[in-house]
Amino acid sequence: MSPSSWVGRRRAALLVLGALGVLGGIISLVLNPPRGPAVTPRTYRSYTPADPRAVVAEVTPRDPREVAMRRELRAAPGRVDLAVKLARIDIQRSRTLSDPRYLGHAQATLGRWYTLASPPPDVLLMRATIRQSLHDFIGAKADLDALIAERPRDGQAQLTRAVVLTVTADYAGARQSCAAIEALVDPLITATCYAQIDGVDGPPGHVVAAIERLSKALESTPNAPESIVSWSLTARAELSIMRGDYGAATADLQRVVAIDPDDAYGRAALADVLMWTGHPADASALLAGREAIDNLLVRRAIAEHQANGPEAEKWKRAMRDRMAAAAERGDRIHMREEARFTLEVEGDAARALTIALEDWGVQKELADARLVAAAAAAKGDLAGADPVRSWVKAHGVEDVQLDKFLGAP
Repeated sequence: MSPSSWVGRRRAALLVLGALGVLGGIISLVLNPPRGPAVTPRTYRSYTPADPRAVVAEVTPRDPREVAMRRELRAAPGRVDLAVKLARIDIQRSRTLSDPRYLGHAQATLGRWYTLASPPPDVLLMRATIRQSLHDFIGAKADLDALIAERPRDGQAQLTRAVVLTVTADYAGARQSCAAIEALVDPLITATCYAQIDGVDGPPGHVVAAIERLSKALESTPNAPESIVSWSLTARAELSIMRGDYGAATADLQRVVAIDPDDAYGRAALADVLMWTGHPADASALLAGREAIDNLLVRRAIAEHQANGPEAEKWKRAMRDRMAAAAERGDRIHMREEARFTLEVEGDAARALTIALEDWGVQKELADARLVAAAAAAKGDLAGADPVRSWVKAHGVEDVQLDKFLGAP
């Protein structure tokens, strides 16, 4: 497998975003009960069209090659190679569409091997990816450790392990996985792997140092595949955001969107920067027509709300409907998006803080930390942000937005 095929983006949730650049097969959804305070999902009225001709959703036609592979698998259900290929397609589709139901499709495709204690290595990697996507980080790490013990030179497994450990704030373990791939992959991949960790954990000045190292790696690998360059540019943009250098972040994210207009993660990050710099109408225009993806819909609703746009109520209702559909499925996949919508559109800081703290109990990315801090500040509850404050102190996190809400150290 080529290095470029290892590198993708968490299109969701990895809603979000988020502060860290991300890798292939990473989506956000909760499987294990979180340790944070319990939240009862708000009840929203689901939508049932009165007109049977109403278009509820548009479904992209399946690739004939995929249809053919599914027929082959039905005819030969023991073909693990076909099952893995099809599972990978569904995982990618789940990430692209921000739809966790395709993770269930992937699990079903791998069904005869999925629950085995020791499945084939490629199934183990797919299961780890799905578990990580479902926020079952303990299960994902166990699978990745088992796979790496069998295939220590599996770069994708090491990269995924680095992400799992970074999200759970095990930065030493994440660095070990980055070190393990140095001899296996393009130097830019290794540099970006380290940059994601160094951005949130290190001695004073670590963000500036991380930007400098990543910039040097980008300059020294001018012929790197576009997918890797895009991932690295997003990671550098996120580091620039931590410093409050929104001009540099905008330039990098515009390059990302130019490379791949369908890069939902990069587009969402660019929309955030536009809103943070007082251009919500531009952010709304950037997101127009892409509301099928949850992390873009929530930003469209926020941008229209901030701009007092003509479609503010439309996208507010659409976001509520999307949350209602998720609640009916028992799906707490996008707690980050729910908390942000609750805070920035509905203005319910108390509820937003409760949801954000539950999310923080599951994953510890900078986007989640900012949400907790912002909701606590809006509520006037300084103690509400104590878990994030402790994390900042323990790891020397340097972020201008956290400083604004928590108070500069």
